[in-house]
This record gives sequence, structure tokens and C-alpha cells, in this order.
Amino acid sequence: MRRRDRLTSWVVFAGVLLLVAGSGIAESLVAQWSRSNGETGLTKLSVNVDTAADPTGSAGLTIEEADELAEEWGRPTAYYARKRVGVATDDTAVEADLIGVGGSYERFGRPWLYAGSGIAPQSVAERSRVAAVSEELAEKLFRTRNVVGMTVRTMGATFRIVGVYGDSGSMLDRMTDNGTPDMLVPATALADLEPTSRIATVELEAGPSGVLTGTADVRTALIAIGKQPSRYKIVNYAADRLWIGQKPRLLLAAAGTAALIWCARIAIVRVRRAYGLFRRGLAVADWPDVVRRHRIPLAADALALAALAACAAAIGLAIRHRYYVPPDLVPDELIDWTFYRDLWRDYWVRQVSGLGYVPSPGELVRDRVDMLVGRLTAVGAFAGLPLLWIGVRGWSAAGVAADVRLVRLAAGFAASLLLTLAAVRWIGADYAFGAKHLLAFGVLFALAAWSGTGERNAAPAADEAAETEADERGAPLPHYRIETKG
Repeated sequence: MRRRDRLTSWVVFAGVLLLVAGSGIAESLVAQWSRSNGETGLTKLSVNVDTAADPTGSAGLTIEEADELAEEWGRPTAYYARKRVGVATDDTAVEADLIGVGGSYERFGRPWLYAGSGIAPQSVAERSRVAAVSEELAEKLFRTRNVVGMTVRTMGATFRIVGVYGDSGSMLDRMTDNGTPDMLVPATALADLEPTSRIATVELEAGPSGVLTGTADVRTALIAIGKQPSRYKIVNYAADRLWIGQKPRLLLAAAGTAALIWCARIAIVRVRRAYGLFRRGLAVADWPDVVRRHRIPLAADALALAALAACAAAIGLAIRHRYYVPPDLVPDELIDWTFYRDLWRDYWVRQVSGLGYVPSPGELVRDRVDMLVGRLTAVGAFAGLPLLWIGVRGWSAAGVAADVRLVRLAAGFAASLLLTLAAVRWIGADYAFGAKHLLAFGVLFALAAWSGTGERNAAPAADEAAETEADERGAPLPHYRIETKG
């Protein structure tokens, strides 16, 4: 029996850990994703040349066209041109992934600087031949990271190094493979040396209505400068942030719903117990006498119901969230099978047509975040909650007392928080487990400790109270029948 009790406790702990870790790590990943995008955050859109629709890359923009698009947009923009080049010093030559930057690129995310500075807007305007290099490239070329002020040669020109940068070491950086470039230079300097180079990605700060109308506004701006929107892939990060960021909230809502169900079950048990006391007591006495004689258990039930009502209200506040559904996923009529058929077909058409598309570094990060957050949410909802429920049912069957349950759940909750904190630090993010999460999960585990403990005792308690009442009044017990045999 003791071995079974330990196994049940480990099942409960596994459920608690999956719930807490799934929610905490997912929220931390979303927060890290937003912070890595600079001052603008994810309130932005991007325009990328669709290499599947234009394999030659002729749809790329020139510097002048990118500036014209920025003027048409009317808000801060940044643009990038990517090229694979050879970089050399007097002793070493390597291949490097070079990106020419322009516009307000530092507002949309800047690499972590180890030394020096990034590419200043003045350098872009003056077409200066300066460069910022990654720590990895600096080690390859000079065997050291202290290279500010040194020079490198590329594309037949000499560039002075003004900064050294690296990645943050987070899991997102590691999962995006080559998302961080080896070298940054002004896009204007790149255009001077490589006239055929084109801007492949433009980022635009979204307006107040960017979530709903941002994509259409970008198409309008492209048409205004004489470009075909069909040759570009427009990514609305503001909408993606709402769509992906609400997934951890779904896990929180699932946990809150489970807590509300347990809350309702406990309330029903308490009401049935009070009703049983009244029904059996009224069989032998008036209701004022019943209330007076059973005032302590009735008061306990009333206080318990008030506490349960407060818990339900707190859970409702903790899980309240305005969920976002993309407009293209909302049919004009709910029962419209052709809409869902066309939606499914369009999804597969996009999958096939995008086989030749090369995503930008920002899209790579978004896809990884979406994958991780979705899986963490699914594991917490479809594994964590069932394991918790199974374990609590096992405790009820074994007759584990409520105070023992509460101690074990509190210890498991604290251990899960510490393990989640360690995991978040290991992946290079900041802990984003807020007060709402603590409230919702804390109430859930407290109700799990309380649930089921009173169900098996409610009827015996009522019977005992009725027997005591009848004995005091000298009345026969209502559930006995006297038979005589003649």
C-alpha cells in the first residue's frame, strides 16, 4: 500500500511539473521573442522577396525603392540585403554571410554587442565602408575578439571594423542555425560595390490597426511604388504575436477550468451534507432546533461555500483573456462547409507553393517559437492535467488525508517552480511566470488537495447527526422499522 501511495504521489508531481513548466517556459519564450526584436518589439510587419515566385530575385528592391517605400509607409522602417562573400586579412580568408543594413534597423533588433558599436545611421547615409563582425568571424580571422579598429577586405574593398557582436546564447539563437549573420555593413556601401545586389527584406513598424489592416496596408504601399504584392511574402508579426502568445493562456484557462470543476464538486458535497443534516434533523425536531444543534457544522459549510465562491471569482479573474482569431479563419456563417473545405485546400496550396521559399531570420525565429510554445501548451493540457486528475483520484481511493495532500502538493508546486526557473535560465530567457499563473495554479492545487476528502464522510456524518438528534429527543430512528410476528 505504501508503495502504491508513493507511485500515486509521483504521478501527481509529474502532472504538477508538466503544468507549471509548460506554462512558465512557454510564456518565457514568447517574452524573449518580443524582447529580441528591439525597441519596436513585435509591433511590426516584414516584406520578403518570395523566392518561390521569383527564383531570380529580380523582385528585390534597390536602395532608392526601399527609401520610397519607407516614405510611402510613413513610419520607421529598416531594410536588409544579404550576400555570401569572401572576407580576408593578410593571413586568412574565409566565407561569410554578409548583410547590408539600412534605415532604422536598430529599432527592430540589434545583435548583442561585445565591443564597439553597430552600424550607425550616419554611416549608412555617408556610404561609409565600416563593418561590425560576429565573434565567430573575428576568431576565424584574427584568433581574438578584440578586433575593433582593424580592417578586413571583401568585395575588393577594405572595411574598418567598428564593432564585434555575438548571440545571446539562448535556445532560440541555437535553433535558428545561421540566423545571426557573420558581418554587417551599410547597405549603401554594399550597393556601391555590388550594383546588382537587392534589398530582400524590409521591416515596417505597424500602426495602431496593424493587427487587422497591416497586411492590406503593406500591399497598398507596394502598389504605390510600382511593385506587385504577389511577388513578396508579407509577415504580420503583430498578429503572430497575438496568435502565438495566447497559446500559454489556453493552458492557463484549461487549468482554471479544471479548478472550477473541482470547486463545483466540492460545493455540491457541502450542500448535500447541509441538506442531509436538515432533512434528517427535521424528521425529529423543528428547524430552529436543528439549526441550533448543528450550528457548528452548518457554519463550517457556509464558510466553505463562501471560500469556494471567492476561489471561483479569483480563478475567473486570473484566466480572463481576450483571445484573438484571425479574420480569415472566421466564416460569414458558422455552418458553411465550403468555407472550411476551401480553408483546408488553401493551406496545402500554400505548403506546396512555398517549397522554394527561403525564410528570413525573423521568420525562422517565429516558426521555432510557434513550434515550441504549441508543444509545451499541448503537453501541459493533454498530459499534465490528466496525470494530476489520475493522481488525485488515486489519493481519494487510498484515503489520503487532505492535510497530507496539501503538504505534498505545496512541495511539488515549489519544486516545479524551481525546476522551471532553472530550465528558463538554461534556455537563456527571463522568467515570465506572473501573479496570475501563481494564483490560478495555486488555487487548482489547493482544490485538488481538498477534492474528494469530504464525499465519503458526508453521508456518515449526516447519519450520525440524525442518530444523536433522535436519541436526545427520545424518538425512534426514522430508518428503523419495528415488525412483530404473530
